[in-house]
Amino acid sequence: MSTTAAARLVHPPVRPGGLFPLRPMAQDEIFKGAFTVIRRNRRATLGLPFVAAVMNFLISLLLIAVMPGDTYLRLLTDPAAFEDEELLFAALSEGGMVLMVLATSFLGGLLWAMSLGLLAIPVVRSVYGLPTTLQQTLRLRASRLGWLLLHLLILLVVIGVLALVIVIAGVLLTVATLGFGLLLLVPGFLLLLCWLTAGLMFGPLLIIVERRNAFNAISRSFALNRGMWWRHIGTVALLYLMLLVVLAVTSLPAGIVASLGGELAWQSEQGQNDVIVLLVLGLGQLYDLVLNTLLVALIGTVIGVMYLNARFRREALDVMLQHLAPPSPQTDSDAESLAAVLPGSPEHLAAGSRTPPGGAPQ
Repeated sequence: MSTTAAARLVHPPVRPGGLFPLRPMAQDEIFKGAFTVIRRNRRATLGLPFVAAVMNFLISLLLIAVMPGDTYLRLLTDPAAFEDEELLFAALSEGGMVLMVLATSFLGGLLWAMSLGLLAIPVVRSVYGLPTTLQQTLRLRASRLGWLLLHLLILLVVIGVLALVIVIAGVLLTVATLGFGLLLLVPGFLLLLCWLTAGLMFGPLLIIVERRNAFNAISRSFALNRGMWWRHIGTVALLYLMLLVVLAVTSLPAGIVASLGGELAWQSEQGQNDVIVLLVLGLGQLYDLVLNTLLVALIGTVIGVMYLNARFRREALDVMLQHLAPPSPQTDSDAESLAAVLPGSPEHLAAGSRTPPGGAPQ
């Protein structure tokens, strides 16, 4: 066997359009492409949200260790406890616990959002059929994590202010119309939610892939929706519907297990209830970890393929990527160079423009 043939067996070939079409895609092709990316890059697409879920779990454990009150443990292990008004009021009256819960929820949300942004890396590398590991994903754009965090904090402030304005306007409209305003308010709110999600969803990906800063990523994200607003709003609405259905279906068995475990824990003898509480908490966290990992991986890859599709349609990026496709690796050094390639990034487009097809850089 020749050296070239042996190298091709070791290093996967470059296959433009091998995982999803390298052209403007239809709606079903976007979802098919997302599932293909997950299947071919499981370590990256599932590993990122899994790491975020584990870190979120560790934060929750820290909360329990810092404030291991019986009230908080009862609320964690027994969903029926939320129907006890006295118990709920006692929990809310513990200011330190409320602040800790808000802080951990905030940090957990940031971790999920950052993992969504980083999922753009395995998606864009799939343009050439390049495999991506979890280590590659974390290493290729580690320098952009600061900008990504700042961008997410800015979005949090903007969305918080908009939500406050919408709530106040909704209350005033409902009171002024004696409740009939809700007939317009509810569908209008859902449409606004989908529109705002579509307008902002590309921001984290732009910071990672295009090296945008935390501010112009917002305007660039809105710009990528031009001419495709209703297409993207429909996809976002479908994602929200899928989330609602999945959460509704999966919350039933989780609620039954947590309710039975909570009752057994709080009715068992002293010493045994601690073991049952830990078991219920562990099963609940493991269930949430697996579910959240799958949901975040799906949402992140769908948004990543939508981002590429938007650039295909608006900027003819698909034509540029086909023209700038690198040759399949022949040696280890070629494979190492491909490991750092991020298709569609400024450095890739700049380096490719100086390289004739199939040749060496000029």
